Amino acid sequence: LAARLPPNVGPLQSRSLPWVGNAQLRGVGQWLFSKDDETVLAELNPVVSCDKSPAVHACVHAGIGLGIFPDYSVADDIAKGRLVQVFANWTLPAGGIHAVFPPARFRPAKVRAFVDIL
Repeated sequence: LAARLPPNVGPLQSRSLPWVGNAQLRGVGQWLFSKDDETVLAELNPVVSCDKSPAVHACVHAGIGLGIFPDYSVADDIAKGRLVQVFANWTLPAGGIHAVFPPARFRPAKVRAFVDIL
């Protein structure tokens, strides 16, 4: 798929590109890309949508379309040449990691330590 992309492709062309949507992420069809002082609201056109990240990863590996992943989840694939980073100079808004647990009067030390790391 990467070999078929136009040179210097960027978020402005994203609507014409095949995407694999991840239903677990907010805004499956729209993403806000930023580079330097420029911001682009890109409209994506998913050719397929999955509700599990491993399924999205498998579809992207199979060449079905482009996908959006956290850097850490595809770093090995990029380093080994199995995937190619597209829109390399652009960034997306940072996500978050949240700890959710029921209210309690006592929290074990290991739970408090883990939450502090987050």
